[in-house]
Amino acid sequence: MSGAVPGSGAAGPVVLVSFAGRRWRLPRGGVLTVGRSRSCDIQLPDDDHVSRRAAELSVLPDCVLVKNMSTTKALYLRPPAGEDRVVEPGAATTSLPYATFGVVFPGQVPRVYTVGVDASAIRPASSASGPATRSPSTVTNPLNFTDGQMRVLIELCRPMLTQSGPQARPATYEEIGAALNLTPLHVRNVIKRVRESLAPYAMADLPDTGPTSNTDLRLPLARWLIRNQVIGHSHLGRPPGNGDATGYHTLPR
Repeated sequence: MSGAVPGSGAAGPVVLVSFAGRRWRLPRGGVLTVGRSRSCDIQLPDDDHVSRRAAELSVLPDCVLVKNMSTTKALYLRPPAGEDRVVEPGAATTSLPYATFGVVFPGQVPRVYTVGVDASAIRPASSASGPATRSPSTVTNPLNFTDGQMRVLIELCRPMLTQSGPQARPATYEEIGAALNLTPLHVRNVIKRVRESLAPYAMADLPDTGPTSNTDLRLPLARWLIRNQVIGHSHLGRPPGNGDATGYHTLPR
């Protein structure tokens, strides 16, 4: 253990780490190891599906670095809302932009072990740049979505913006239809037409679709809409059936 203080007493901003009723206070520069080995700071249950030395948590100046120390097992960074971030064996990821998150270690099915992390005390300060130093706005290309399309897209993305873990997935055609009083087939056709309208943008992370394609477009489309801020939390307050008044939206160039 390097710089980790179980319980309380650490001075200055600290990251709070918790597991199985215990808490650790980790200052900037501190490191915690996680795994089922007794030599780890946080010892996970004796489950042979978990690596002996599974992860290392290091506190950087403004975030936490999560490194997967296993050579065979993936782990997951789980935000408060949104999809899990996969950390492959030997890889690492920072916690940004999340202030709180879980580090999830799959065990023998159905066991899952989650180490909670609260890094809100070391979050980066918001920029105080004035107009003279602010970068120019990003230039965008216009794309028109109808009110009906926007309602469908909002419901498609809603679980991914509000849920976490396995529940952070795109809504099904049936769920969207039930929310908007539409048939699942109508919802599927709307989503397919939206994807076809994006074809001129040649998005590499969106699958192609043709007249006879049966590809499920929900997950890649929802990811793209959220990543490009076409659909966001600001849309979720709009009740189903009450779409955007303008019908005009923009996409990043």
